[in-house]
Amino acid sequence: MNDFDLKGFREKLGYTQAELASVLQCGQDYISRMEKNPGNMSLEFFMNLCSVARMLPNDVLSNFKLEQPKALDIPNVYGEEALKKEALRYYIAPKMKDYIEKPEYRSAINKINELDELINIYGAKPLVALLGPSDAGKSTMINSLTGIDALLSQWTPTTSSTVYIKHINDKPSWMGKNNVSIFKAETHDKGWNFRKIHDMNYCKAHILHIGDYDILEKYCNRNSENSHREVDSAVVYLDSNILLSCDIVDLPGFGTEEMDDTVRAQRAKDEADIVLFLCQSNSFLNKQSDILFLKDVIRTLPVINTKEIPLLSNLFVIASQAHVVGPEKISHVLETRSLAFSEQLSDELINQIFNISKKNFVEIFKRRFFSYSLDNPVLREKFENAFRELLVNLLPTIRKAKLNKAIDDFKIESRTIFSNEVKKYEAILQDRENSRKEYEKAVQDKPKKFGEINVLRNQLITFIDKSHKSNTLEIKLWEKENITERYIVDLINEKKYDKKQAKEYLLSNISDLYYAKMQEILKGSVSEFNNMLTQFFEEVEKKANSLSKISVGEVQIPFDFKGALAGGIAGATVLGGLGLWAATVGNLGGYILVAKGVSLLSALGISVGGTAAAASFVALIGGPVTIGIALALGVFAIATSLFGDGWKKRLAKEVVKTLEKKKVINSYSDAIAKFWNDSKIGLGEVVEEILRKIDEHLENLKTIIETNDPKTIEDMIALNKGLEDFFGQLPWEGSESTVLLIENNTGKY
Repeated sequence: MNDFDLKGFREKLGYTQAELASVLQCGQDYISRMEKNPGNMSLEFFMNLCSVARMLPNDVLSNFKLEQPKALDIPNVYGEEALKKEALRYYIAPKMKDYIEKPEYRSAINKINELDELINIYGAKPLVALLGPSDAGKSTMINSLTGIDALLSQWTPTTSSTVYIKHINDKPSWMGKNNVSIFKAETHDKGWNFRKIHDMNYCKAHILHIGDYDILEKYCNRNSENSHREVDSAVVYLDSNILLSCDIVDLPGFGTEEMDDTVRAQRAKDEADIVLFLCQSNSFLNKQSDILFLKDVIRTLPVINTKEIPLLSNLFVIASQAHVVGPEKISHVLETRSLAFSEQLSDELINQIFNISKKNFVEIFKRRFFSYSLDNPVLREKFENAFRELLVNLLPTIRKAKLNKAIDDFKIESRTIFSNEVKKYEAILQDRENSRKEYEKAVQDKPKKFGEINVLRNQLITFIDKSHKSNTLEIKLWEKENITERYIVDLINEKKYDKKQAKEYLLSNISDLYYAKMQEILKGSVSEFNNMLTQFFEEVEKKANSLSKISVGEVQIPFDFKGALAGGIAGATVLGGLGLWAATVGNLGGYILVAKGVSLLSALGISVGGTAAAASFVALIGGPVTIGIALALGVFAIATSLFGDGWKKRLAKEVVKTLEKKKVINSYSDAIAKFWNDSKIGLGEVVEEILRKIDEHLENLKTIIETNDPKTIEDMIALNKGLEDFFGQLPWEGSESTVLLIENNTGKY
């Protein structure tokens, strides 16, 4: 009975609240509460209402429904980009038919696939994640924003999987008339990757079920007769205007009896660009689990801080079902709870993540609190205006600029690659003997050059091992020197905790200190590691070019090292520090990181100081471990009795004892170890791929040089000249010629 309009029903009967209360023999305050929250109405009370009105229950419910809010009115802000994508498809389609069946066009096919991936990633709409406890009303809000009641929205923890919502126009052709697809996880520890939604083979390898909206209730509802534990994620396609400007993900509520829900919520939030954190208004941020999870959201939120888009613009902390508290009280609730929550954030944590003082952060943070109610438009107006502004006016500027730059760079790089291929074939055609000598020398030098590359790699591995040991030792020494009984007593005094607050929040406060210290320690080592990686790859590129060179007079044709490096990063199973390095070098690593699950805004490098370091560092290092640590700290039992004047000292002693007993330092040491071990594995995989590409290139040279028919080489010159022109003229300006391409061409690839 959530949508029953009790107030409208009462007024239709001609009763005041007091008069209806008298007839039903209850208090007026009860009538008032039921009008604000009809979902709490008992069946007995409702049947008595029907009796008073002399109406059947079905007639009452059908004639007195609360007016549902209209879907959020969002224009098609990316319509121009959709037009450009169609123009590209029409431009490419006829050529694809020729290229796909001819081996000599394999490199062109690879570049077209790369372009497709680049557009899918940089052209992706921002992902909006709704987070909060299981009863916060996340699915209800999504149904309201989209104007479509397609998701499970009962006021019980029903959503048991991650549900992504996309516009119906984004639906891949292989889904046919179906609107919902349900997927299993890649592995027990790795969920289904939403960023591979365009990869048909990947999706078909992990799909469990496909159908219409009704299968959500069957496979994604914890209250269904059969529990489908194998389900990890679902994708739902809807025809709603808001989905033209963003994708939405509805996450399972955290803090339920199902640990898998918390894991899924944590996993998916790390790839989100915008976070809507919902919590019921009548218990707004009063639970420890809510506070701990919101703190983790802040730790991993993509950091935007530009003149156009101020800090925290992509965070909305929302008191849902705000009508329960009422318009006259909700502002006070938001203000007091934002300040109370801010007390749980340490100066060290804020400085490490946002590079500003806690005082400045709190001033910004308190403006990110909003109310929301389906029943009262006034209580949701501020949120809707701010949310619309972000989606319509702020983020599209960033996204369009990055996409345009990425495609411009792609066109230039592609032309250069095929231009170099032309020069290579021309050199071989003009001087076969000299080309043969250069090739034979390269084959002879290859063992030495590969050996030198491996020596350089081993130097990096030595640095990795050294950093692992020194970072682990540093955080352990820090704990020993700083997490002491005296420090904890000082912390209690600084925060002015009473006994109850101290027992509830101290461990969480201290976990922030561990986290901030881990970030500080790793950032120092990673900065040096990044410089070493840059020098390493520059040296490897020189050696690769010396092995694969073909000379045209005084000009040497370079090896496509950037392509080999990008392929190595994309294919690596883990990255560690290589991921952070990739995020700082533009298009090369940006779209690869997003494909691996890093949020789009983090990978775009919109962060403090104009580099990708802060946001990407948090996403790649902090996210996977800290929520587990934080929640674990939140449930540690503090058994010490707190009677008498010496309670602070006794509590401090118990906290230190608990930290030692639970071996909290090991969690952070393990996180450091994993980061450096991933760096070592990733480095090995990337280097092996580069060496493989060099070998492949040499084999290709051998085939060309040994070709006896000059006509074959002339054909390859003509082919690559054609590809140079083809990629250089890719339509992406939205000009009249682009529109004509769409109107006059019906092909698609």
